[in-house]
Amino acid sequence: MDAGTAAVLGALAGSVATIGAALATGWAQREGARITARSEHRRERREPRHNVYKEFIAEASRMRNLVGVFAIGAEMIDRIPLRFLSDEFISDLFNLSDIVKSKSTDAALAGPREIAEAATRVANLSHELVIDLKALKEVSEDDESHDGQFLRHVQEVTYASARAFRNSLDEFILCAQAALDDDGTGG
Repeated sequence: MDAGTAAVLGALAGSVATIGAALATGWAQREGARITARSEHRRERREPRHNVYKEFIAEASRMRNLVGVFAIGAEMIDRIPLRFLSDEFISDLFNLSDIVKSKSTDAALAGPREIAEAATRVANLSHELVIDLKALKEVSEDDESHDGQFLRHVQEVTYASARAFRNSLDEFILCAQAALDDDGTGG
């Protein structure tokens, strides 16, 4: 190979290397900018989500605290004084269930999908629990229209509802922690 051809090939190789380095640098800068933008986006979404999740958990926890006595054991429900099931108590629970539903909508809209599903489950179970408590109140007060087996069935259903509600709230809290801890790395 003569010196002229070697010089041309050397210049061509240098040009290709320079172009390759420029492309690699551009790609790396673009990826760095994309990662930074994604990180900033996640940070901007995290704080509002945190507040929405916190409000939802606070209201659902308030309800859990009010009805927690019904989740202690199916065999214990018949020992709970009926004064716990006053009309005012049931009305307050219906109102609180509506608040939980409203807050669950906020949490669901804040996302992600797992949060939406868990929040909806908590809201639905809160409403079912209030209905079961109202039924327990009515069956407990009406000694003539039922036998002991029916009352026992309603007590067991109420216990199961109270446990399911409590467990769904615990599950939501774990999902919320995972959603807030997600840094977008996928690992």
